[in-house]
Parts: sequence; C-alpha cells; structure tokens
Amino acid sequence: MNFPFILKNSMAEMRNLSLGEIADLQNDVYKGVYLLGYYTEGDTPDPVIYYKSSTNAPDDGGSVVIPSAGGIKLEHRFKDEIDIRYFGVIGDGMTNETNPVKSYFEYVNLNNLFWVIPGRFKILINESFDIKTSGRCDGKFLLQKGNDDVTINIVRSHTGENVDISNWDINKAVRGSLDVGFVNDGIANLLFDSNEILIERIGAGPYYKKEFVRTNEGKLTTPLVCSYTDKTQLTVTKFHIEEPIIIDNLIIEVQGSLVNGSKYLLIKRDNVTLNNPKIINETNNTGSVAMEIDKCADVIINSPFIKGFTNAGNGYGIANYESIGVTINEGNVIDCRHGYTGRNSVDVTINRGVWEDGIDDHWTDRFTANHPIIKTDLGGAGFQFAGNDITLNSPIVNGAARIFFGIRMDTPSLGGIINIHNPVFNSSEIDDVYLFAYTTPGGKENPSELPNYTNKPTLPKSLNIINPVINTRAKEIYCFYLGVFSHSYTNLERLKITDPVVNVVDPSPTTAYISALFIKDSIYQEVYQTEIEITGRLMTNVANTLSAYITSRYKDEYNGRIDLVLNNSFGYKTVRFSGDNVKNVIMHGGEINNFDIDDPNSSFDTCNIQFKDVEFNGGAIYPGLSHALFQNCIFKGDYTVFPPANQVSLVNNLKYNISGLPANIVNNIVAPFQ
Repeated sequence: MNFPFILKNSMAEMRNLSLGEIADLQNDVYKGVYLLGYYTEGDTPDPVIYYKSSTNAPDDGGSVVIPSAGGIKLEHRFKDEIDIRYFGVIGDGMTNETNPVKSYFEYVNLNNLFWVIPGRFKILINESFDIKTSGRCDGKFLLQKGNDDVTINIVRSHTGENVDISNWDINKAVRGSLDVGFVNDGIANLLFDSNEILIERIGAGPYYKKEFVRTNEGKLTTPLVCSYTDKTQLTVTKFHIEEPIIIDNLIIEVQGSLVNGSKYLLIKRDNVTLNNPKIINETNNTGSVAMEIDKCADVIINSPFIKGFTNAGNGYGIANYESIGVTINEGNVIDCRHGYTGRNSVDVTINRGVWEDGIDDHWTDRFTANHPIIKTDLGGAGFQFAGNDITLNSPIVNGAARIFFGIRMDTPSLGGIINIHNPVFNSSEIDDVYLFAYTTPGGKENPSELPNYTNKPTLPKSLNIINPVINTRAKEIYCFYLGVFSHSYTNLERLKITDPVVNVVDPSPTTAYISALFIKDSIYQEVYQTEIEITGRLMTNVANTLSAYITSRYKDEYNGRIDLVLNNSFGYKTVRFSGDNVKNVIMHGGEINNFDIDDPNSSFDTCNIQFKDVEFNGGAIYPGLSHALFQNCIFKGDYTVFPPANQVSLVNNLKYNISGLPANIVNNIVAPFQ
C-alpha cells in the first residue's frame, strides 16, 4: 500500500509543492502533506500532517500554509498543547522572530491552546504581542528596541461593555456598600472610573476615584472603597469572567538599547496565575516598570524575580493599578527604585520575599504584607503609603532608611485601621530614625505648600504598633512622630504602642528614644480626641527614654486635648505633657523617674491625672502639678522637686527613707477635683 501522504522534510519544501503535487492533493490522490520538520527534518517535537482546507484563515506560517504555486490551502489543527517550533521560531537569540511569535500567539489565543516555549530558547522580538491562554516558558524572551515600546500583554479575550447607570440610586454608591443598583445575571467584575477627586497630590494634580469590584447576580461581593456622589462623572464597565489561566516560568530580558516608557509585562486579565516569572533589565539600569497589573481581579504572582528598574520617578518592579485581589508570594525584587507600587488598588497581599528599594504605594485599601523583607538606601523609607486599612505582619526593613513606615507627604491620607505587628527596623548611618512618621517627618508647616484639598486628608482611625524592634546607630529614635500639617484634616483617634525593643550601637549620653511624640493642633486637627496608649516594657540600652512627649502647637489653648494611658509601662524614664495638651492621664502599673512639663504656664485644673500602682524611682515630679492622684504608689530614690501636698491627692502610698517628698504622703489627702 502506498503512503497516503506527500512526504516533506521542511516547511520550505512544503511551500514549494509542484503543480503536480498540488493537483494530486486537489484530486484526493494524497490525503495531505506529512511534514517532518520546520527547517530541517526532526527540528519539531513530532511530524505534522497538513490537510487540504477551505478555511478563511490566512497563511500564518504554522497552522495554515498556502504553497507558493497557489491553488490550495493546507491546514493542521493543533489540539490542546502546541510548541512554538511548529511556527518556525528558532530561538537562537539573534534572529528577529517577531512575526512568527505574533502569528503563533494569535493562533493559540484564538483556539485556546496551551503554548510551550522549549528550554534554552532565546526568542528575540521588537514588537508587542498578546497572551490569552495558559502556557509554559522554559526558554526566555529577549525584548529589543523597535519602533515603539515592547510589551508582552496578558489580556482578556473580550473587551468590557458599558453599564447603564442612569437608574442607579447614587445614594447607595457609598463606601462599604454592597448594593449599588447593578442588575446582572451571573458573575462579572465592574470597573468604577470616576472624575470625582479622591485626593489632590502635591506637585502632580489630583487622584481620582477608581476601583475594580467583584459582583455576583447583580450584588457586589466586595464592598466599595469609595463613595460616589455624581453619576455624570462616573463610568462603569462590566467585564465577563473568563476561565483562569496559569503561565509558568515566563522569562523576559531586555536586549540592547530598549528602554520602555512604561512596562515590559502587562497583566490586564482576571484570574491569572504567574509561576516563577523573571524580568531582568541590565540596560544601564534605567528601566521603567517591569510588571504592571491593571484593571483586573484575582491575580496571583508566585516567586517573581525582577531586577534592574531604577528609572527616576517611575522605576518599579511591580506596579498594581485599579485592581482587586492581587497576591504576590515570595517575591525577589531587587535593584529597583521601588520594589512595589499601587494606585487605586484593593485587597492586596504580599507574602514574604525581598523588596528593594521599599514598597511605595500611592493609594491602596486593604493591604496586607506578611513577613516581607525590605531593603532600603540611605535616608529612604521602607514603606510609603496612602490609603486605608493596612496590616503589616512581621515586616523587616534593612539598610539605612530614615523611616520604617511613612504616610506619603504628597498624598497625606492614611485611614482606617493600621496594624504593624512585630516590625524589625535595622537602620545604620543616619542621625534620626522614625518607625512611623510622615515621609517628611516634620510635616508641612507652611500652608502655601499644600493644595486646597477637595476631600479632607486623614490620619488612621486606629494605629497599633505591636512589639517593635529598632536596631540603629541614630542619636534620635522615635517610634511614632508626626510633624505639623497646616491644613484641616481628620486626626488620629487611637494610638497603641506595646513592648518596644531599642538597641543603639555606641549610644552617647545624649542619645534619646521617644515612643510617641504627639503635637496637638487645635486649629487643623478635627473630629477626634486622640487617645494614646503605651503598654508593656521598653528594652533598651538608651539612657534618655520617654514613654510619651505631648506638646501643643499653640500654647495655652485647651481644645482637642489628648487622653494618655500608660499600662504597666516599664523601662521609660520620663513622660512629658502639660495641662493644655492633655485631658486625662492614667498611669496604671509600671515605673517612672521624671514627670516633665512642656508648658509651665498651662493649668491642670480641668485635667484628670492619676498614677496608680506605679513605682517612682527618683528624679523630678513637676512642682506645679495639680489635680493629680497618687494612689498605691511606691516611691524610691531622691526627688529634687515634688508638688506641694495641698496640690495633689496622696492615697495609700509607700515611701522609703528618701528625700524630697511631703512628710506624710499617706494621710495628706487633698481632693483636687473641684
């Protein structure tokens, strides 16, 4: 029996079919062409059979081929998985293979096939192309300068469609809402894109309200993070949910003189998982954005390695914009201006990994980082944030940063609940360090430097700094310090600091640590009467330590005073405040040496100051203190000054054989609260 196919060794031979061979195929003398290789026999994983076809698809150099002599169209319909060698890609790293690569991915995208790049392949391209299906890259793509930026795009198969919001009740479109009046069958994601201002950015104009939202059967399944007040400024786009895709080992390297103005890898599709992607730029280390995630939901990036994106102003390893549900695991992002940035993103989780230089987020709501390691340069910040509801669990900042966590001074809004649990701040070669501060620690004192904000800037409703560790050479160390801010803003409601550890290399007698330095501002701080709680034991080799230093920007002014609570606080030498900046001071348990006064002219006659079960270890208790209760306290050491007994209440206290106290601190009771 004769072989029912025309046998050819290469694509070139198949393209050069003779007129007789074409006639035999047309007359069904042969069933098709049996192709043994693309360039030479055996250079594809397996032989391929091409059959006569009436398809309307053009010649793509892989699935559909038209012989040079014409008269027939040959087609092989690949199934399930397809190697890029079937489309003629050589992978030698020197041949420009843009055209076969684009043809290959157009085919796998159209037919939803699993794509494969073989090992050791180096594929040189100079134009962008799209990926819409799962695949595996055991080789790498080399991006070379062409006529424009070269980006590999992971995109949806379908574009979005506009949603008619004319009948929506805009009063429902408020932060926290799960019902905005959207009507839909099944699952879809919505892009809210508004021209309403979220916050003005100093030096760069406003940021607008934008967010990506999940829905099911017309109801939001994640609450809105913005409030919308004007339908005429709001556009809503619906994106149908597509099947999840997984891409393994996608490797991208910059080749030659390419310097993208934007990004090298763009993810603009829901339900994408990238395993072990690598993006490397060694072109003078000037690359802009390595990986951008934009307008999508539920993206998982596992073990990314990114290097060499230091472009001034916008050099980022990973940029995440207008997304919801992005998770990055075990990232190794180095030699970048910033390892990660976000804008208008929601529900972001970073698990472990190394991030250099810092995480710089312009606006994210509900951000969580678990056990990340941040590498920083001299004077920088480990974390810079604007947004709401941030949780950092066991973060480590290494290097020479000045600030561990900074509120972005150009978009000074950080709201909701901020939890910083078990942070470790290792910083050298700088004179002053701040675990939590503005990115400009002193703030903005000159009102002319600030815009007239459409929406009031905010400080967190609750800030919890739990078990911080600071290792440094600095001479001034602050756990919490926010400078002045000359614009109306929603101030901090509650601050809690517990059990800090501060280790200073070669401390001097003037080295000082302050757990919380708070500047009360009766003009610009609005909404809350701040409560500060300092709890637990300070472990340090620093001699000058303050649990809290509370001062007032405007002296002898009593509005908006602070509540200070010190619970079982040990290891602190001093607390400093005045009657014009505190309302209630409760110290229960713990020890202290000195109570210092910030403003000797302020009055305590409307304060409630109580020291209960406190051990006083000698020093100075401001003599002008009044309306204060000392109950069940132990007094040790000698006292250079102490309030007269007729100014304070002394109840059931115990003193040793010391000097500087009233003669009878047990029975000398004067009720100060009149």
